[in-house]
Amino acid sequence: MRVVITGGGTGGHLFPALAVAEEIVARGGKVLLVGSGRKIEKLVATKTPYQVSYLPVEGVLGRSMGSKIRAMAKMFLATGKALKILKRFSPQVVLGVGGYASVPIMLAASLLKIKRAIHEQNAIPGRANLLLAKLAHRIFITFPESQAYFSGKRTVITGLPIRKELTCGQREHDGIGLLVTGGSQGAHRLNKLVAEIFPRLVEKVPAVRLFHQTGERDFNWVKEAYRPFLERVVVKPFFHDMGWAYAQADLVLARAGASTVAEVAILQKPAVFIPYPYAINDHQFYNAQVLVRREGAFVMRENELSEEKLLHTLSSLLADEERRQKMARNLSGVLPENATERIVKELEEFIAYA
Repeated sequence: MRVVITGGGTGGHLFPALAVAEEIVARGGKVLLVGSGRKIEKLVATKTPYQVSYLPVEGVLGRSMGSKIRAMAKMFLATGKALKILKRFSPQVVLGVGGYASVPIMLAASLLKIKRAIHEQNAIPGRANLLLAKLAHRIFITFPESQAYFSGKRTVITGLPIRKELTCGQREHDGIGLLVTGGSQGAHRLNKLVAEIFPRLVEKVPAVRLFHQTGERDFNWVKEAYRPFLERVVVKPFFHDMGWAYAQADLVLARAGASTVAEVAILQKPAVFIPYPYAINDHQFYNAQVLVRREGAFVMRENELSEEKLLHTLSSLLADEERRQKMARNLSGVLPENATERIVKELEEFIAYA
């Protein structure tokens, strides 16, 4: 099986793509990853064994007219390059995993009559996938809530692929672990709030241990803020081994990107979500609601957040093991645990079907 997987722009698009690529290669297939060339993609790609190509594309939404014209011109040129990439690799199917970076390859695949599928990660679909769904023969979705946006005959609920390494981490402390992550790029407001309340959190929950992914931009000042607590804090710009990071956590404080929500659900980690307030269609809020409805997570709006509210929420949950265990049990079965295998099996059957 020869598959091109395309998409990107953020870790949320990239990591599910890597999970699918890993499974395809494990079954003897060949994979080419095509992304946008953003820093996070190049950082992670250097640690993978897959062929990788990049297309010089930009997003269109929320830009000035001049920037939109430039982005459209880049998209046109990237589609021409995508045609060459596909002719050279000769895939049997192309899988788009969302984001503007997936558009040129999917358009080129349509022109070349190559079979096409997409995976939508969020509860409310992104603009790129809503567009590309018209070209897709198969549509894989993470959350049942997405079904209303797509053609029922072509849509399959698969869950969201997560990397196998996420389930293999070993716990290395006997305290109460709090994992804070704003995603692969970090979240300034989360970083600022947690750094400011942490001294008081230690007073309220002396056993707390903090594992904080800050993103590159805030790393230096956040690390300095934790200087008095370095014996109980691990702070990194980016956790390359998220399986290890999750294994340390009894509670997760995070944005609500689809990958994070799915990982929390499958690993059964109680969570407090603070959705990114500027996400298109507020999709992070609706991602979080899937777990909130099952009483496995809480959601807090950023514009309603204060140090006192966050301190109270985190300290009460960290101090209440019975409550956390109940939340963890409530997350069981929220999402399919074999999403990667489901998607690859669907692709195999799709290729075999003339």
